[in-house]
Amino acid sequence: MDPTATTAAAGLAAGGYILRLGHRWIGLRAQIRRAELAQHGLSERTRSLPAGSRLIERTAHHDVDIVIGGPAAGRPAR
Repeated sequence: MDPTATTAAAGLAAGGYILRLGHRWIGLRAQIRRAELAQHGLSERTRSLPAGSRLIERTAHHDVDIVIGGPAAGRPAR
């Protein structure tokens, strides 16, 4: 086999690997960013509620049940 063809095949294989790696990295970064935005939105909604309120969110990805101004989880109420 011609050395030029071998070099070209190796270059194409390496390029394909780099493209797949880049695609995966971009997808994971987007997933992390979506989670950060969801957490930020949840925090903002929680801050806007008065004491004694309850926030319940149920989605395909998470279930959240927060009591504002209630006892902390794992601690007995006084």
